[in-house]
Amino acid sequence: MKNKNKILPFTFCLAVTLASLTSKYNAQEGWSVTASLQYSGGSYSYSNSNKIFYFYGGAGYQRNNWSFNISVPVVAQNAGGVGQVGGMMLPNGNNDKDNRYNMMGSNENNNYFMNNHSMSSFSHFGLGDISLYCSYNFFEDNASLFSLTLNSFVKIPTASYSKGLGTGELDFGFSTTARKNLYGFIGFADLGYIRIGDPVNINYKNPLSIGIGIGKIFEEGNYSLLLYYQAYTKIIDSYPAPQLLSLGFNYKINTVLTFSLIGAAGLSEVTSDFSFSSGLEWSL
Repeated sequence: MKNKNKILPFTFCLAVTLASLTSKYNAQEGWSVTASLQYSGGSYSYSNSNKIFYFYGGAGYQRNNWSFNISVPVVAQNAGGVGQVGGMMLPNGNNDKDNRYNMMGSNENNNYFMNNHSMSSFSHFGLGDISLYCSYNFFEDNASLFSLTLNSFVKIPTASYSKGLGTGELDFGFSTTARKNLYGFIGFADLGYIRIGDPVNINYKNPLSIGIGIGKIFEEGNYSLLLYYQAYTKIIDSYPAPQLLSLGFNYKINTVLTFSLIGAAGLSEVTSDFSFSSGLEWSL
């Protein structure tokens, strides 16, 4: 199986899984470039909503059973303190330079900051955290239509901590994805581990992650759908563990161009209430 990522959204496991759904039909060796736009919103345990736009540019290379991708985002948001943490959109420990926000502190301090700063404009803008992704398909049984893929990612801390766009720390993670074709559907199960770097104001726990999904391919790979649930062990002591439910769609426009659309709902207090991502991939 050639496992080629279509776009790189906020959870790398979903990107890998959505891409592998149509890999039997669409995989092409060589280089590709990607562009996608993500919009997320939620209270993240704050008293007001935080709205975030991520524009991703990226490139990838596919050969045989492995693939490599790089994702470079530009961020615009109406308040600091939320960003990419361990591949998820979570509180990152810093709201602007006065740093009144402390995840280990009280909600009174959180409300003070949110009520005394403008939430109406996207005044926080800059380069986000660059991410590197790699996948390797190390087992495939054509008779049983079962395969195993090893995935890894590294988040390089290029986003500004002083603007509240990132933690300023390195994150990395690993996961294994099992895939099984059954009665015209494709089932997925994913188990992973994430090492999160701690900024000044937060002591993150390094979570285990589990994902379960089911997908369907239409018209020999021209269309595909994936419903995916992902949960983590607790990351911040005072708050519940993150949970996400996502729906992904791929459409092969032609032999070199693929359109992707992903919608997600956060099912816990510290995740985004909603997230939408759309993107294009060009095979070179």
